[in-house]
Amino acid sequence: MAYRSKYTGKYAGLGRMISRPMFAKPCRDAAVRIMQVAQDDAPVGNPAEDKHPGLYKRSFDVVPIVKNVPFRGKPRTRFGAAVINTAPHAWRVERGDGRVPRYAVLQRAVDTMKAAHGG
Repeated sequence: MAYRSKYTGKYAGLGRMISRPMFAKPCRDAAVRIMQVAQDDAPVGNPAEDKHPGLYKRSFDVVPIVKNVPFRGKPRTRFGAAVINTAPHAWRVERGDGRVPRYAVLQRAVDTMKAAHGG
């Protein structure tokens, strides 16, 4: 006769576990990998035509995020990280506007990481 184990999760315990600051580092590590993929794929302007060639590529950064996610009406802190680009023309490079083609560097970086990890 085979023994069948039974697991009943305790959401309160899991919630306390993922609310700990130790989960900020794995989130930051994943964001740094996404940032590296985005930097490798970022367009660099022609120095003859562009006043600031490479500015978009150099302007990527990873910032920590602390978010309040309510669970059963009680506030719960969750840690994360975001990849941002601080270049003044970052929105145009990501979305395109007619003058600048749509490159979608960050979206492609996220898609690349998802494909690499089966997501």
